[in-house]
Amino acid sequence: MTGNRSRNSKSATLLWRPARIRERVVVALNDTVFASWIARHVRRLGWGVHLTQSGSDARRLCQAHSPQVVVLDTQLPDQSGWLTCEKILRDDPTIKVILFASHSEPNENAFADFVGPARLIRQNEGIQAVVDEIVAKRATISE
Repeated sequence: MTGNRSRNSKSATLLWRPARIRERVVVALNDTVFASWIARHVRRLGWGVHLTQSGSDARRLCQAHSPQVVVLDTQLPDQSGWLTCEKILRDDPTIKVILFASHSEPNENAFADFVGPARLIRQNEGIQAVVDEIVAKRATISE
């Protein structure tokens, strides 16, 4: 059993309160250095972080851990981040997907409108833009 245990002074009954569920994020980026920087910043905020470089692994991690946020590279080695985004949102439309474009692509805004990420962030916007989007999701969870 998990949780915090407390004893009522009037009885020997144990009261179990579930442990606080930590917010979780899946980060699937080609650039491992960038991914580890994002992970470090987000862990400092108290989030659980799952790292991968694969779109199919990102989907499996989403199914196993039910993250609140997913950060996806638009160009993953095994499948397009655009396609992975669409699949993740089809499986669970409550997940906030942030697409990360390390390289500019023609029609990327049209692709983003089609697959439905919460935000398309370009690499030149930096790590802070990604962290700010994750923090914005935390604010909506708390409400």
